[in-house]
Amino acid sequence: MNSAIIVAGGVSKRFGGEVPKQFVHVNGKEILSFSVERFFSHTEIDEVVIVCNESWVGHVQKKYPHCKVVVGGETRQDSSLNGVNAVERKSEQVLIHDAARPLVSDNIISNCIKALDEGDGSVPVLNPVNSLIQLENNIATYVNRSIIKEVQTPQCFKKNLILDALSSELTGTDEIGIVLQATPRANIKFIEGEKNNFKITTEIDLQFLSTLTETWI
Repeated sequence: MNSAIIVAGGVSKRFGGEVPKQFVHVNGKEILSFSVERFFSHTEIDEVVIVCNESWVGHVQKKYPHCKVVVGGETRQDSSLNGVNAVERKSEQVLIHDAARPLVSDNIISNCIKALDEGDGSVPVLNPVNSLIQLENNIATYVNRSIIKEVQTPQCFKKNLILDALSSELTGTDEIGIVLQATPRANIKFIEGEKNNFKITTEIDLQFLSTLTETWI
């Protein structure tokens, strides 16, 4: 059984505005609904869990009655853990996705699940397009971008592996970062990500999403 967890608990401090970005409407459609519909309609996803801020629980329950809704925690890690703890007992694999990545494709979801046949986890990645340096104390050093990857979501894991990692005292900006610290020898498969699976963080991202989806509605 595969469970999709959509983390929508953020308050969008970087994005600004009174409404968290996952609840902003683009071309008449709530951003969160794009990924909810994609996961819910995928033939290999058995349940969808939405993790959101307590003040938005009522809204999410009303708008997405076919999904399980749980309250998020103080951090992304806490929210993801709440989501994993809420999945069905018989679920063996979980896919954790950012609500701010509305254009996740069926192809990425399918490839992530397929990769779990031989791995403990799977993550979509992209090659960076810009040159990179490391800047520390105003001293720059060269970074070989050929060995650097940009990480996307969904990040997919055997349930027991991610449950143990999120329950630890380790911290990170996403699930794979915590898993790599908790279980360095875990067999993680990296699949090809997609440029359209971008994360909305700025107003420009919102405008780009509007352009991409203006003919969808």
